[in-house]
Amino acid sequence: MSGTVQALNLAGTGTHFKKVRAGLIREGGWSVSPMGHVMFCQARPAECRKPSLVHVTRVSMTGGRFAALQTINTAVNRAIIPLNDRSGPGVIDQWSLEPRAGDCEDFAITKRHRLIAAGWPASALRLAIGRLPSGEGHAVLIARTDKGDYVLDNRTDDIRPWRQTDIRWLSMQSGANPQFWRSI
Repeated sequence: MSGTVQALNLAGTGTHFKKVRAGLIREGGWSVSPMGHVMFCQARPAECRKPSLVHVTRVSMTGGRFAALQTINTAVNRAIIPLNDRSGPGVIDQWSLEPRAGDCEDFAITKRHRLIAAGWPASALRLAIGRLPSGEGHAVLIARTDKGDYVLDNRTDDIRPWRQTDIRWLSMQSGANPQFWRSI
């Protein structure tokens, strides 16, 4: 894999971002779905619906698509007040869509919801979890594109290739059925 970085002008739109050969995250075997996600899917089944038979595994990263990622990532990062909603050991983390205040998975599912509403295929938008250098669990949204997998993280407005984050990856939603998760 080349480590070359180059600036791109996507589709003549004036939208620039640094392209790094991001590659796709390699999915492993089936993994246990986070309990907060299971409960979220029970409460909001439309958010976890299996894609139609026309399954899009990744989208073409055009200037308009990158602009949508950037706009929604920034808007959600500013709309939700960061707040750890887990109240103690053994308490299942509450996953919420469009909360006033919430933690990382709330940001990620809100971004996924808004991008789907903006026309992105659900199968190309995957929730993922991992560990930060501190050991703390962390959830983000992965946008799967023809340029590789890109991370939308509530800790930054920058959209980065998955390999350029400090996250030690654990698992990610399956593109075939968002109720199920795969190890990374």
